[in-house]
Amino acid sequence: MQLAKRIFTREFKIKVCEEIESKLKTQAEIIREHSLASSLISGWIREYRQDPTGCFMGKGNNRYPVNRRTSEELKIKELEAALGRATYELSVAKEANALLKKVLMERRFTK
Repeated sequence: MQLAKRIFTREFKIKVCEEIESKLKTQAEIIREHSLASSLISGWIREYRQDPTGCFMGKGNNRYPVNRRTSEELKIKELEAALGRATYELSVAKEANALLKKVLMERRFTK
């Protein structure tokens, strides 16, 4: 059985690195506390030491979202989805109406 891959936020990674760098906790304590691999922590610390303010920004694929979507963007996405559903339902209703008209016309001429 494969375990689900955990994704850690930028804030969590920075907090872990700051705790280790400021000697509040040892790397071993962090590993035990959060069940992390030592190689993972080592990579985080290496990246943090290179650029403490710009670290963990991701690789350009928005895997680690830094900017959360605003409520307006979420509302727009929600409305666009609702519009798509309504458009689809309207097209189905139009097809059903055309089919019903066709059936009714056939019945009129067959009597």
